[in-house]
Amino acid sequence: MGDFSSLLKTKHSKRKNDTHVEQVYKQAKNSSADISLEDLQLLNIKELEEKNSKNKIDTNLLDLWGMLEMKSYVDALSGNTINPYFLTNQKLLPIKDLPDYMNLLDEARILNLIDIKFIKSFRLEGISFHNVFLVTYEILDKHNYFRPYVTLLTLNDNNEFVEFGYGYDTNDNGNVELFISSYNYLVFLTPKGTIHSPLSGKKAKLKVFDILTFHEILKLYKKDMR
Repeated sequence: MGDFSSLLKTKHSKRKNDTHVEQVYKQAKNSSADISLEDLQLLNIKELEEKNSKNKIDTNLLDLWGMLEMKSYVDALSGNTINPYFLTNQKLLPIKDLPDYMNLLDEARILNLIDIKFIKSFRLEGISFHNVFLVTYEILDKHNYFRPYVTLLTLNDNNEFVEFGYGYDTNDNGNVELFISSYNYLVFLTPKGTIHSPLSGKKAKLKVFDILTFHEILKLYKKDMR
Protein backbone atom coordinates (compact mmCIF):
# COMPACT_ATOMS: atom_id res chain seq x y z
CA MET A 1 0.00 0.00 0.00
CA GLY A 2 1.23 3.51 -0.80
CA ASP A 3 1.61 6.55 1.42
CA PHE A 4 -1.79 7.84 0.29
CA SER A 5 -3.76 4.63 0.81
CA SER A 6 -5.04 6.20 4.05
CA LEU A 7 -7.37 8.26 1.83
CA LEU A 8 -9.29 5.17 0.76
CA LYS A 9 -12.75 4.37 2.09
CA THR A 10 -12.78 1.23 4.22
CA LYS A 11 -15.40 -0.92 5.93
CA HIS A 12 -13.25 -1.35 9.02
CA SER A 13 -11.21 1.21 10.92
CA LYS A 14 -7.54 1.58 10.02
CA ARG A 15 -6.84 2.17 13.72
CA LYS A 16 -6.84 -1.10 15.63
CA ASN A 17 -5.80 0.30 19.00
CA ASP A 18 -5.92 3.57 20.84
CA THR A 19 -3.16 5.68 22.36
CA HIS A 20 -3.15 7.22 25.82
CA VAL A 21 -4.67 10.58 24.91
CA GLU A 22 -7.71 9.73 27.05
CA GLN A 23 -5.47 8.94 30.01
CA VAL A 24 -3.54 12.20 29.57
CA TYR A 25 -6.84 14.08 29.42
CA LYS A 26 -8.35 12.44 32.52
CA GLN A 27 -5.22 12.85 34.63
CA ALA A 28 -5.03 16.53 33.71
CA LYS A 29 -8.72 17.09 34.43
CA ASN A 30 -8.37 15.42 37.83
CA SER A 31 -5.68 17.96 38.69
CA SER A 32 -7.47 20.98 37.24
CA ALA A 33 -11.04 20.84 35.95
CA ASP A 34 -10.75 24.09 34.01
CA ILE A 35 -7.47 23.29 32.23
CA SER A 36 -7.34 24.80 28.74
CA LEU A 37 -7.14 22.95 25.44
CA GLU A 38 -3.71 24.48 24.83
CA ASP A 39 -2.40 23.10 28.13
CA LEU A 40 -3.90 19.68 27.39
CA GLN A 41 -2.18 19.71 24.02
CA LEU A 42 1.15 20.61 25.62
CA LEU A 43 0.78 17.73 28.07
CA ASN A 44 0.09 15.29 25.24
CA ILE A 45 3.07 16.61 23.29
CA LYS A 46 5.31 16.31 26.35
CA GLU A 47 4.34 12.68 26.88
CA LEU A 48 5.02 11.83 23.24
CA GLU A 49 8.38 13.59 23.33
CA GLU A 50 9.38 11.65 26.44
CA LYS A 51 8.51 8.38 24.74
CA ASN A 52 10.46 9.43 21.66
CA SER A 53 13.66 9.11 23.70
CA LYS A 54 15.82 8.01 20.77
CA ASN A 55 14.49 10.87 18.63
CA LYS A 56 13.59 8.58 15.77
CA ILE A 57 10.49 10.64 14.98
CA ASP A 58 10.82 14.19 13.65
CA THR A 59 9.93 16.74 16.35
CA ASN A 60 7.61 18.78 14.14
CA LEU A 61 5.62 15.70 13.14
CA LEU A 62 5.43 14.45 16.71
CA ASP A 63 4.39 17.83 18.15
CA LEU A 64 1.74 18.29 15.49
CA TRP A 65 0.43 14.80 16.22
CA GLY A 66 0.17 15.52 19.94
CA MET A 67 -1.60 18.80 19.30
CA LEU A 68 -4.13 17.45 16.79
CA GLU A 69 -4.79 14.20 18.63
CA MET A 70 -5.79 16.03 21.80
CA LYS A 71 -7.96 18.51 19.89
CA SER A 72 -9.78 15.63 18.18
CA TYR A 73 -10.45 13.98 21.52
CA VAL A 74 -11.70 17.18 23.18
CA ASP A 75 -13.85 18.04 20.15
CA ALA A 76 -15.46 14.60 20.33
CA LEU A 77 -16.30 15.05 24.01
CA SER A 78 -17.81 18.50 23.45
CA GLY A 79 -19.61 17.69 20.19
CA ASN A 80 -17.43 20.05 18.15
CA THR A 81 -16.17 17.41 15.72
CA ILE A 82 -16.73 18.16 12.05
CA ASN A 83 -18.16 15.12 10.28
CA PRO A 84 -18.78 16.28 6.69
CA TYR A 85 -20.43 12.99 5.75
CA PHE A 86 -23.52 13.89 7.77
CA LEU A 87 -23.94 17.37 6.31
CA THR A 88 -26.58 18.39 3.78
CA ASN A 89 -24.49 21.25 2.36
CA GLN A 90 -20.89 22.48 2.44
CA LYS A 91 -21.30 24.45 5.65
CA LEU A 92 -19.09 22.73 8.23
CA LEU A 93 -21.37 22.44 11.25
CA PRO A 94 -20.15 20.73 14.43
CA ILE A 95 -21.89 17.43 15.08
CA LYS A 96 -23.72 18.81 18.14
CA ASP A 97 -25.69 21.01 15.75
CA LEU A 98 -26.83 18.09 13.59
CA PRO A 99 -30.41 16.82 14.05
CA ASP A 100 -29.24 13.21 14.47
CA TYR A 101 -26.39 14.02 16.88
CA MET A 102 -27.70 11.85 19.71
CA ASN A 103 -27.87 8.80 17.44
CA LEU A 104 -24.32 9.03 16.13
CA LEU A 105 -21.98 6.11 16.82
CA ASP A 106 -18.75 6.90 18.66
CA GLU A 107 -16.76 6.41 15.45
CA ALA A 108 -18.82 9.14 13.79
CA ARG A 109 -18.11 11.56 16.64
CA ILE A 110 -14.31 11.72 16.40
CA LEU A 111 -11.75 12.48 13.72
CA ASN A 112 -9.20 9.74 14.29
CA LEU A 113 -5.67 10.56 13.16
CA ILE A 114 -4.24 8.07 10.68
CA ASP A 115 -1.07 9.77 9.47
CA ILE A 116 0.75 13.05 8.90
CA LYS A 117 2.81 13.42 5.73
CA PHE A 118 5.53 16.04 5.32
CA ILE A 119 5.84 17.36 1.78
CA LYS A 120 8.71 19.75 1.13
CA SER A 121 7.04 21.48 -1.79
CA PHE A 122 4.67 21.23 -4.73
CA ARG A 123 3.47 23.61 -7.43
CA LEU A 124 0.07 23.79 -9.11
CA GLU A 125 -1.45 26.47 -11.36
CA GLY A 126 1.56 28.73 -10.87
CA ILE A 127 1.33 28.68 -7.06
CA SER A 128 4.07 27.07 -4.98
CA PHE A 129 3.59 25.55 -1.54
CA HIS A 130 6.43 24.76 0.84
CA ASN A 131 6.83 22.78 4.06
CA VAL A 132 3.38 21.23 3.90
CA PHE A 133 1.99 18.91 6.57
CA LEU A 134 -0.84 16.85 5.07
CA VAL A 135 -2.94 15.35 7.86
CA THR A 136 -5.31 12.44 7.23
CA TYR A 137 -8.12 11.48 9.60
CA GLU A 138 -10.83 8.85 9.29
CA ILE A 139 -14.44 9.17 10.44
CA LEU A 140 -17.56 7.03 10.07
CA ASP A 141 -20.13 8.10 7.47
CA LYS A 142 -23.90 7.52 7.31
CA HIS A 143 -23.43 4.11 5.70
CA ASN A 144 -20.92 2.86 8.29
CA TYR A 145 -17.85 3.30 6.10
CA PHE A 146 -14.70 5.02 7.30
CA ARG A 147 -14.01 7.99 5.07
CA PRO A 148 -11.14 10.52 4.91
CA TYR A 149 -10.94 14.06 6.19
CA VAL A 150 -7.77 15.96 5.29
CA THR A 151 -6.18 19.17 6.51
CA LEU A 152 -3.15 21.04 5.16
CA LEU A 153 -0.88 22.99 7.50
CA THR A 154 2.44 24.79 7.42
CA LEU A 155 4.71 26.53 9.91
CA ASN A 156 4.56 30.33 9.96
CA ASP A 157 7.41 32.71 10.81
CA ASN A 158 6.66 32.27 14.53
CA ASN A 159 7.06 28.47 14.19
CA GLU A 160 3.32 27.98 14.71
CA PHE A 161 1.23 25.51 12.74
CA VAL A 162 -1.26 27.27 10.48
CA GLU A 163 -4.03 25.49 8.55
CA PHE A 164 -4.50 26.64 4.95
CA GLY A 165 -6.69 23.92 3.50
CA TYR A 166 -9.03 21.02 4.21
CA GLY A 167 -10.99 18.46 2.25
CA TYR A 168 -13.05 15.29 2.13
CA ASP A 169 -14.54 12.92 -0.43
CA THR A 170 -17.70 14.85 -1.24
CA ASN A 171 -18.68 12.68 -4.22
CA ASP A 172 -17.76 9.24 -2.83
CA ASN A 173 -15.53 8.67 -5.86
CA GLY A 174 -12.28 8.00 -4.03
CA ASN A 175 -10.88 11.51 -4.51
CA VAL A 176 -10.64 14.14 -1.80
CA GLU A 177 -11.95 17.55 -2.82
CA LEU A 178 -9.60 20.12 -1.30
CA PHE A 179 -10.53 23.66 -0.30
CA ILE A 180 -7.20 25.54 -0.37
CA SER A 181 -7.14 29.22 0.56
CA SER A 182 -4.93 30.11 -2.43
CA TYR A 183 -7.62 29.02 -4.91
CA ASN A 184 -11.23 30.07 -5.40
CA TYR A 185 -12.10 26.60 -6.70
CA LEU A 186 -11.69 23.00 -5.55
CA VAL A 187 -8.70 20.85 -6.44
CA PHE A 188 -8.67 17.07 -6.24
CA LEU A 189 -6.33 14.84 -4.24
CA THR A 190 -6.21 11.20 -5.35
CA PRO A 191 -5.16 8.06 -3.43
CA LYS A 192 -2.17 7.93 -5.80
CA GLY A 193 -0.84 11.15 -4.30
CA THR A 194 -1.57 13.57 -7.13
CA ILE A 195 -3.36 16.91 -6.95
CA HIS A 196 -5.44 17.85 -10.00
CA SER A 197 -6.77 21.21 -11.14
CA PRO A 198 -10.27 20.92 -12.67
CA LEU A 199 -9.73 24.11 -14.68
CA SER A 200 -6.59 23.27 -16.64
CA GLY A 201 -6.32 19.53 -16.07
CA LYS A 202 -2.80 20.07 -14.74
CA LYS A 203 -1.60 17.94 -11.87
CA ALA A 204 1.20 17.79 -9.32
CA LYS A 205 2.68 14.64 -7.84
CA LEU A 206 3.13 14.95 -4.10
CA LYS A 207 6.45 13.56 -2.90
CA VAL A 208 6.35 12.49 0.73
CA PHE A 209 9.62 13.37 2.43
CA ASP A 210 8.61 12.00 5.85
CA ILE A 211 5.52 10.38 7.34
CA LEU A 212 4.23 9.66 10.83
CA THR A 213 1.57 6.98 11.11
CA PHE A 214 -0.63 5.76 13.91
CA HIS A 215 1.34 2.51 13.97
CA GLU A 216 4.53 4.39 14.86
CA ILE A 217 2.75 6.24 17.66
CA LEU A 218 1.45 2.93 18.99
CA LYS A 219 5.00 1.52 19.06
CA LEU A 220 6.07 4.34 21.39
CA TYR A 221 3.47 3.21 23.94
CA LYS A 222 4.17 -0.51 23.51
CA LYS A 223 7.74 0.05 24.72
CA ASP A 224 6.31 0.76 28.18
CA MET A 225 4.51 -2.58 28.22
CA ARG A 226 7.57 -4.78 27.80
